[in-house]
Amino acid sequence: MRSPRLRRQPPPPPPAAAAAAAAAPEQFHAGDAVEVLPDEPGYRGAHFAASVTASHPNPRSYTVVYDAFAAAADGSGGSSICPLRDVVPASRVRPRPPPDTPRGEQEHAVVDAFKGGAWWVGVALGGGRAGGMVAVCFPETREVVEFDAADVRPHLEWVAGEWLSPEKMEISKTMPYTKGSQVEVAKLEGNPVVAWFSAIVEKAIWKNSVLVDYNCSKSDGSALPKEIIHLNHIRPCPPHASSFSFRINDEVEGFQGNGWWLGVITEVHPEFSYTFQPAHSGKEVQLDQKTLRLRYDWIDGQWQQVSQNVLTEKIGEGSKVEVTSNDEGFCGAWFQATAVKYVNNKILVEYDALKADDEITPLTETIEVQHVRPCPPDITVSSGFNLLDEVDACWNDGWWVGVISKVISDQRYMVYFRSTGEEIEFGHEQLRFHCDWVGGRWMRASLGLEAWG
Repeated sequence: MRSPRLRRQPPPPPPAAAAAAAAAPEQFHAGDAVEVLPDEPGYRGAHFAASVTASHPNPRSYTVVYDAFAAAADGSGGSSICPLRDVVPASRVRPRPPPDTPRGEQEHAVVDAFKGGAWWVGVALGGGRAGGMVAVCFPETREVVEFDAADVRPHLEWVAGEWLSPEKMEISKTMPYTKGSQVEVAKLEGNPVVAWFSAIVEKAIWKNSVLVDYNCSKSDGSALPKEIIHLNHIRPCPPHASSFSFRINDEVEGFQGNGWWLGVITEVHPEFSYTFQPAHSGKEVQLDQKTLRLRYDWIDGQWQQVSQNVLTEKIGEGSKVEVTSNDEGFCGAWFQATAVKYVNNKILVEYDALKADDEITPLTETIEVQHVRPCPPDITVSSGFNLLDEVDACWNDGWWVGVISKVISDQRYMVYFRSTGEEIEFGHEQLRFHCDWVGGRWMRASLGLEAWG
């Protein structure tokens, strides 16, 4: 790590990436049999058989007529029926896959199933149904439908002029969940999410679905069956932390029936007991603090607090604070300072340890409010830190976020810093549990944590 005493410099601009040569678009001619892949909501994952009637150079597109759809046309002799005609972008048109591909009925094979005049991408469940039927799961809608085997084909992708099966294609490197990942799966009523249930990932299925095994059971005690889930309906396990006390109108999740149900606090009772009203029903229940957590949604790879009922008090002038920076070499570090005053919705701070150019005068800076927080709570660590605990390490005049990678003794630890890839030894007195200041409350991702308001 670089010493924070060095003046902060903006990161150098990244080298220009070499532009990859784009493959020339597929050229189709009148009479060619093709498939159209619409991008409209409700039709993603569908392949419609059609024939090209004309091509258009600018923008590159094709006029097609669909095999399975017809439209009414008014002529001089009255209405008549003709094939449905459409103009579609070239990027949404591909050849029809070869008809002699072996049928895809093995368990968890990615397949296309013919329904409603189109081939829809799904996952075969296997098991050999009676009468030659094949059960297919559609992870995005979470439906399971049985099809005649003749209406199921292996799914193939048309890539650079070649047909490839998912088995021959590398699972996307952006797949966020791998075997063994602890996750939460959405329970839906209609489209809205009403609850989240704990599960573990058994396997990734191609690029956008996973097979999960639930950690919980049904209300009657029977096990929940394994399920194939689309990435849209899954999220990491949120930080297991709560506020010291909830308030009326806090949007929360309450643990009932082996799941976390969305709702709101309507009453506060003594000894950290609360009335919880689930969002999916009007029946209120009384829960204690251990079975409640603030509601956060997983959006674009980050946790975002949903409740607007958060603390909004300003950091007081003269109070002790910690400051972070997005500058190169300083990400993941917090530096102690004093809030001097507010300047145009920013905060002027004076650092405790960082010095100005003369190496004597305390460094002062005007910082965006979102980069300043109160000093975190002092958490007593009586039994020592454990492997994989997320901690802050006192290093180079600041507190740097890392994780315990090795317990040397009850007083010495190795800490790994993801931001730099370094591993450094620290003493017990140089470490503290890592906490985040979120929505005006201290949160820590650790089981059994007492939290602070």
